[in-house]
Amino acid sequence: MPIREISEDFSIDDIVPYFQPIVDLNSQGVWRYECLARLITHNDKTFLPSEFLYLIEREQHVKTLAASMFLQSASYFHDLNIPWNINISAQDLHNESLIHSLIAELADYPNPRRASIEVSASTALENPKQLRAFIDKGMHSGLGVFIDNVGSCPGNIKALMNLPVRGIKIAGGLIRHYQQQDAVREYVDHLLMLCEHQGIAVIAEHIENEELLNDVKRLPIKYAQGYVFSPPVAHVANAYQH
Repeated sequence: MPIREISEDFSIDDIVPYFQPIVDLNSQGVWRYECLARLITHNDKTFLPSEFLYLIEREQHVKTLAASMFLQSASYFHDLNIPWNINISAQDLHNESLIHSLIAELADYPNPRRASIEVSASTALENPKQLRAFIDKGMHSGLGVFIDNVGSCPGNIKALMNLPVRGIKIAGGLIRHYQQQDAVREYVDHLLMLCEHQGIAVIAEHIENEELLNDVKRLPIKYAQGYVFSPPVAHVANAYQH
């Protein structure tokens, strides 16, 4: 799909969180939400990160985007008592002021353990020292860490599982190929065994249809996320009806 051109002026304040539920497959209720950045222009056009991140980099807002998303999400969920996650980049891991601002925000936050950040598996594997430092600083404030898109890139997955992470997200492609490819099945089974041993929550992501959802339900995976439940939405009310 070609990237749409953003012809209107925008500010960092025009980037807001949209919320996609992560569902508990046992209770069929929302377990937590992932907060996803969306640019809403003055003409009410909505743009995905892939369509506006080049502008963020050009305007040198990279260091403020994660902080802005965290503050907005924290404010939104302040009185809702629902856990939530935001995504951070490799650049964010190198930004020491970011972790300090997140810790400061959680100091007076009701039940700060509701807040977590997500780091892609590729970023985690390429920046192990920075990730470990981020976790060590943030965990005392209650801030959790999830590893996103696990299985999408080669690397020492056991090293990631030995970190004190709250959960992982299994790349959707692994679920799609689980029944057909022995190597995928062996990898996923090993991953699930490691997570069970370490007490790490497992989320199957990119579950877009009933067939994939049924495949997930055959595995010892408790949580799932994807369009089969709900697309990202501007408000959490009625975000999951399945």
